Amino acid sequence: MDTLIYEALGIGLLLGTLLGLTGAGGSLVALPLLLSLHLPLRDAIGVSLGAVGLSALIGAIGRWRAGDVHLLPVALLTISGLPGSWIGQQLGQLVSEFWLVLGFCLLVLWSAWRMWNSAKLPEKTEKKTLNRGMLVFVGLWVGIISGLMGVGGGFLIVPALLWFSPLSMLAATATSMAVIALVSGAGFLMYIQSAQPSLPLLAGIALGGAIGVMLGNKLATRLGGPMLQRIFAIMLLSVSLSLAAQKLFTVPF
Repeated sequence: MDTLIYEALGIGLLLGTLLGLTGAGGSLVALPLLLSLHLPLRDAIGVSLGAVGLSALIGAIGRWRAGDVHLLPVALLTISGLPGSWIGQQLGQLVSEFWLVLGFCLLVLWSAWRMWNSAKLPEKTEKKTLNRGMLVFVGLWVGIISGLMGVGGGFLIVPALLWFSPLSMLAATATSMAVIALVSGAGFLMYIQSAQPSLPLLAGIALGGAIGVMLGNKLATRLGGPMLQRIFAIMLLSVSLSLAAQKLFTVPF
């Protein structure tokens, strides 16, 4: 049991740091690491949702005080994301684990490619407008993916906010955390209605995540937008390859 707590603290610290730094990535790291503890995929998804939701809430509160969280994008993404999370959990009972993992890896690789390329582009001077329709559409898919795979969806939220709103990278990561806290928290509440996750595991990840997200917040304010995007892209690539190596060659169709 002591070993489990230490492992949970380490997982939480890592996911919290990435979440505070990039507004995403916490669940992308948490899911494969939880699977490495020999948890079933469904339980790993549920625990991931709870840990990421709590860490994101703590991080969002800190960034809210700095004025980086923007409420209208939060509302648009959350309102569409909550029903999507329920849909995703229902679909997850019908889709095989192999296809879930394969779709997850492909989506993460695509997001990494887009983020790396956008980091190399020069800053545009024209003022962007908030595209409400696209944010609602993205929010629905974030919710579905969150319910299916136990991820917060920040790897979709952050690019969407950069492409379809006038927010800077720093504001996008902070706003993403607020959305993740709400959508992942709701998904976790739905999960625990039919499951009994390990309390020491949850507590360890939550404590590590709380410490990590505060550290990540401090680092994010010291780094520029392009650097954050490159860190984000490298992290996505690493996690996708790690999960593919761990699961795709062992999961039956």
